[in-house]
Amino acid sequence: MIAALLLLGWMCLIFSLSAESAEESSKTSRGTILWLVKTFSSGFEELSPEMQEAQVESLQFFVRKAAHFSLYGGLGCFAFLAVITYTRLWYRVRMLIGASFCLLYAIGDEIHQLFVSGRSGEVRDVLIDFCGAISGILITAAIARLIKPIYRTVRYHEK
Repeated sequence: MIAALLLLGWMCLIFSLSAESAEESSKTSRGTILWLVKTFSSGFEELSPEMQEAQVESLQFFVRKAAHFSLYGGLGCFAFLAVITYTRLWYRVRMLIGASFCLLYAIGDEIHQLFVSGRSGEVRDVLIDFCGAISGILITAAIARLIKPIYRTVRYHEK
């Protein structure tokens, strides 16, 4: 139940970010980039305003695509956690269900962006989203596989 609520909350986050107009989305990305370069790039503050702007612009594409990948990594994690408890299904089937859900959500998200001012739906973004989701699922599945024997051992010793 908790995993389903986390999944729903994460879906709402993605939807709200996708509902931002192109101008709002650019401001969000720009704010993230400014924070990153001010935090991790020594000397950024000493650059001329034109050079600062050029550096921010050069990172815009990468940061936006990394955000797609990361957000859908979280979606994959929560989608897998939501279906992992259905033990009557084979483990790989549960992974496939989680991945399929994420792919459908990514397609729907890009279609949604077609109706948002200044935004567009991109097949490339669906692929980036899906790769992020698969990564989230695989990482979560690996962690679950590592934790399961520990959980069983603890439960055995409690009896």
